[in-house]
Amino acid sequence: MTSPIPGLITWPVLTGLTLVLAGRWWLLRDNNVDRLINRALAAGLCEHLLREAWFQQSLTWLLPGHDSDVVNIARQLSLGATVFAISNIYGIAELWAGADPARTWRRQWRYYLVAITATAVILIAGTRARRADQLIDQALGWPAVVVWVAFSLPLGATALLLGRVSMREMRAAGATTWQERALYAAVLGTTMGLGIVAVIYPLETAISVMTGQPSFDPEMHWKAWSGFLLSAVGAPAVVTVPLISTLLTHTGWDRTGRYCRRLRPMWTDLTAAVPEIVLEIRHDHNRRTDPAIRLHRMTVEIRDSLLHLKRYSHNPDNLTTTEGDPHTYARRIAEAIATKTAGHPPNASRLTPRHQIHPGARDLTAELRQLLALAKAWPHVRSPTKSP
Repeated sequence: MTSPIPGLITWPVLTGLTLVLAGRWWLLRDNNVDRLINRALAAGLCEHLLREAWFQQSLTWLLPGHDSDVVNIARQLSLGATVFAISNIYGIAELWAGADPARTWRRQWRYYLVAITATAVILIAGTRARRADQLIDQALGWPAVVVWVAFSLPLGATALLLGRVSMREMRAAGATTWQERALYAAVLGTTMGLGIVAVIYPLETAISVMTGQPSFDPEMHWKAWSGFLLSAVGAPAVVTVPLISTLLTHTGWDRTGRYCRRLRPMWTDLTAAVPEIVLEIRHDHNRRTDPAIRLHRMTVEIRDSLLHLKRYSHNPDNLTTTEGDPHTYARRIAEAIATKTAGHPPNASRLTPRHQIHPGARDLTAELRQLLALAKAWPHVRSPTKSP
């Protein structure tokens, strides 16, 4: 079928789909699930291109044969592209269900073989419609029933597996973050749509053939809209959520990255004053440091530097205790840095073993909150710590 979707809708959606695919190829391609998702998106993009009139017209200029034959083959191949996209989604659902990741691609080639077989059946059964220069539902007849059965079986199998696994996951652990809630909502919506399509497409065609009535929608506008909503809106919504989260992490705008940026000015000054507490970390120039690891490192180094600077403080209070006024403690820390920088010896009487500083289990969340409060106050007192 040639897409009846207006260009004002199609172009923004296809542009967004292309950007999502490009973003995922850039950021999310390290594991089997990500690669399967990217392949499903690529197949979905091909599906929509094969239905666009301008693309079909371009194929008639590039390929030999009668124009109508080229256009009709492109229309029917778009159904095969949908099945290929679904085969990748089925592979993802299998992994989600607990299948062995080491055998992912061995299984996937079997799913691709099913997709190739279904596409071949669609093309063979669609020969009558192509010769008549008609859409499948215009030609109708039992070949049309075969086309929609071959098309719908992979969709139905995927909807059943995906629905069962997603319901199991939702019962096992409630979604607590907005990413999880959005992901589950998109998965369930797409699964329900796949199930409805898998049932209605062949059933509607079979009823028309058996009753001798014309197709309910011979121009296949309803099928075009439902397919467009599922593969260009519903399915990308599932994969856009993790892409947004990864993109935020990559650019440092996730919550952990924001914490690191807020701590960095104070961390820079403290580690410059007490460089001996800086942890050695093996750098991998091909991969970015995980924000959670970076935040943990900064927190540890800040606390260790405060422990060292306590010996240079003229105040008997512990610098690592920040339950009080953050501005007061920030000034005391700046004074301790200035004392150490001036070359004054440490006060041995204030050297306290580390295990006495942090008795018992530490509340890491409360500790991070206290350090963030210190970091907020730090710009107001940091200038005395700078060299002239």
